[in-house]
Amino acid sequence: MKHNRLFLLIALLPMLGTLQAQTSYEAAALLDSDLSGTARYVGMGGAMSALGADMSTMGTNPAGTALYRRWDAAFSFGGNWVTQHTRSASNHGRAFSSYGSFDNAGLVVANKQSNNGVLRFVNFGFNYRNVKRFGGKMGMASNLGGLSQTGQMAWQAYENSEVFAEDFDASDPIGFFQTNYYKDNRFGWLTLMGAQGYLIDASVKDFGSYYPSVSNSYSEKLSGGIGAYDFNLSFNFSDAVYFGVTFTTYDVDRHLVSTYSEEFEDGSTYTLDNYYRTVGSGYDFKFGVIVRPLASSFRLGVSVTTPTVYSLYDYNSAVLNSNIWLTDGDGNTWLEPIEVDTYSSAALGGDCLTSYTMTAPSKFNVSLGGTLGTSWALGAEYEYTNYGNIKLYDDRGMENTVMNTHTSSNFAGRHTLRLGAEKTFGTFYTRAGYNYQAGGYKDSSWKMIPVNSVQTNTAYTNIEQTHNLTCGVGYRGDIFYVDAALLYSMQSAAFYPFDDPELSATSLHRNLAKGLMTLGVRF
Repeated sequence: MKHNRLFLLIALLPMLGTLQAQTSYEAAALLDSDLSGTARYVGMGGAMSALGADMSTMGTNPAGTALYRRWDAAFSFGGNWVTQHTRSASNHGRAFSSYGSFDNAGLVVANKQSNNGVLRFVNFGFNYRNVKRFGGKMGMASNLGGLSQTGQMAWQAYENSEVFAEDFDASDPIGFFQTNYYKDNRFGWLTLMGAQGYLIDASVKDFGSYYPSVSNSYSEKLSGGIGAYDFNLSFNFSDAVYFGVTFTTYDVDRHLVSTYSEEFEDGSTYTLDNYYRTVGSGYDFKFGVIVRPLASSFRLGVSVTTPTVYSLYDYNSAVLNSNIWLTDGDGNTWLEPIEVDTYSSAALGGDCLTSYTMTAPSKFNVSLGGTLGTSWALGAEYEYTNYGNIKLYDDRGMENTVMNTHTSSNFAGRHTLRLGAEKTFGTFYTRAGYNYQAGGYKDSSWKMIPVNSVQTNTAYTNIEQTHNLTCGVGYRGDIFYVDAALLYSMQSAAFYPFDDPELSATSLHRNLAKGLMTLGVRF
């Protein structure tokens, strides 16, 4: 591990006043979103911000609801099938999972003001949407060529001057096992668990020591999700200019369970189990306008989403089981099984709960939409957000300078393109769409765990790009309507079980197949 990655950790250590579990990657995970909403919206690839008249547009361009002339009530549900493939130089894996989802429930109230006046409609709307579902399993195994997660443990100890000042020795039952280091915000839990499991020697005033690995494996299961509640107000001026504002609240609940294992050259082994959960809430505002120039059938839309402010709580714990060959002063050797549990009395830590605030970056959206004759509707839009502008603050409201500096250096802009088309056959409709996302992570992005962090999950994923292909059908009666959509998503990413500049990425491909149905009434 290179000094140019880690000099920041020790330089900024005095600024870290509280325990922290969050990293840039846990923060960025809350920004990733699924293509979700009504079946019409999904079937058109989400390209409806300028076309409007769909309740899902409350979350992209709030002016879209101003095109409603009738009340609308609908709900959507679906089934999801996820397959994740991993491939390294020495191995590959495949994991499958499936789950149901409740994607949307909303109501739009259309209030007509006049037929010929400037203000034609003032509309109100509410919509629940499933922003993100953290569903899926993943597993990988490889030969790391001697590289080891214990190297990251050793460097966390080596770069922390407080470790040297304390001069604790994991083999000293009085100095280590009876001291509550896990509640001391000077020390990182990776250091403590590594030392207590005899994987590193944190008392050595050197790089420490760690074991060259023969093989490793990693598995994880994600669950939970992010739900959004949109409260919308929109205005129709002369059927030419539409303006809207949406206030959105978010409900966050993300669970991660992971297991990492290594085998060393001498036959020693260890397994590190991590349990991580983020819960909390957030809010933001969205402002949008749609203009229909010169009574044209085409429309231009522009919208902006303010930074989303989240109040979050991280709950994390870890269990390490090691089987290490030990040698006493007489030269006797034996395989010593050791368990380190952050909840146990032996670790003297207890599972950790940290609270903090995060602000997610603004979003900017530009869209085009219109109709060709009476049978075609077309939509296209571009959205931009900069992951490098993620900001973290501790429970006292003080900026987390360490993480924010790292985030701005490693993350970048996320670009989203949405295209969609709809063809009408009387009361029946067919739809097709394409949705593309890229960016957010630089090629050199890596997960920094500060020297005093309670975070023990070293794995991280750099998402590269996501392609979404969609299609759908629909029926519109005088009052009742039903829509169905199919989505196939292909995401590519680079996965790393821990940080080391010499570690090659494991290729990760996530494929999602989704079926979705919307039932609604317009009256």
